[in-house]
Amino acid sequence: MMTLPPDLNGHGGSQRAWRLVEALSGLGEVHFVLIYRDGDQAAIDTSLVPLAPFVASTTRINIPQWRGRKGKVLRVIQPAVADILKFGSFAAPKFSAKAVKEIAKLLPLRDPDIIFAGRITCATVVQSLIERRVLSSRKTLVDFDDIVSKWRRRQLSQMGASWGVQGRFLGKLDVFLVAREERRIARNWDKISVCSDEDVFELRKVTGKAGILKVPNAVAHDLLPMRTADGSFRCLFVGNLGFPPNIHGLNEFLQVSWPMIRQASPKVTLEIVGFNAPDQLLARNGSDGIAVHSNVPSLIPYYERADVIIAPILFGGGTRVKIVEAMAYGRPVVSTSIGAEGLNVTDGKEILLADTMDQFGRLIVKLSQDASPLTSVAAHARAFQQKNFGPEAFGSAMSKLLS
Repeated sequence: MMTLPPDLNGHGGSQRAWRLVEALSGLGEVHFVLIYRDGDQAAIDTSLVPLAPFVASTTRINIPQWRGRKGKVLRVIQPAVADILKFGSFAAPKFSAKAVKEIAKLLPLRDPDIIFAGRITCATVVQSLIERRVLSSRKTLVDFDDIVSKWRRRQLSQMGASWGVQGRFLGKLDVFLVAREERRIARNWDKISVCSDEDVFELRKVTGKAGILKVPNAVAHDLLPMRTADGSFRCLFVGNLGFPPNIHGLNEFLQVSWPMIRQASPKVTLEIVGFNAPDQLLARNGSDGIAVHSNVPSLIPYYERADVIIAPILFGGGTRVKIVEAMAYGRPVVSTSIGAEGLNVTDGKEILLADTMDQFGRLIVKLSQDASPLTSVAAHARAFQQKNFGPEAFGSAMSKLLS
């Protein structure tokens, strides 16, 4: 068996990859192949460590030309246009016959019993290998996790006004290319998994295929005790800080909600924790009640001292692991409806929702003045997570996928 993971570019994506590989190891010998770009190198070593007990071998294949241009071509063609012409979308790349053969040379197996690809990007690479007849398998499975074209479309709607004419055109073209590839892979591969019922419905609608199943994002964490009141009120944001939905939503929160919160309740503080914090965010560390922590070894200390977890997400797809993780730790979450999409939670019971940054700010201020609702929300959220997003739910879904 051979498995290919998603881009290991975020905390949530890595967790899902580890669980998928662990489940696959129960079927037989797993050979793990990581296909990556130069820019992904920094996250690779730490992301692979948890996989060691479940795999027979790990192969790393770097594709140097799979990176964006920084300058114009022939002083005329813009870099982004050149990239589209060269290999299509970054999320669904196409490579030359020569590049495909070079990838094939490094594969540990050419005819595994099962190929499991993580996300559309890896499935596209594998499909190129299959079409060039340098790789074959009896069974092909792919975990989309979420529908990339959907969150890219939402990103275009939220941010496109600032991209200019060419940027919006390239954004629309990228959405088209990714959506086309998602449909092609979904129609041709044997089984496809996504993390929400909504995405199952959407893919079945466009493909007419029954082999599209839900595998929920699942976590298993020990319940943390509620924080002892000390006169402060601490908010926590967790996420990959290089991922557009995360950094966009966080910036909107900092620009609109945070000044309102600090003015009304100066005791409120915010900790931001995640992968690859950009310089402009790191510059805010230590000012205006904000602390920024990048690439930390463990998230537990930050969850322990948090009163509430925030997820001010304004576009995206699938489900947010950060919310499921907070629920598992017994921490209440304030989110937008988009942030809580796919979880089937009830506002006021397992989560608290606020869809504009003004509403978000007012709700945090209200909770900082009276935190009593948070105990009930945290308890309901923990029970909900244990039932719907724990190892048992994940194992049941994987059994259906692999049957």
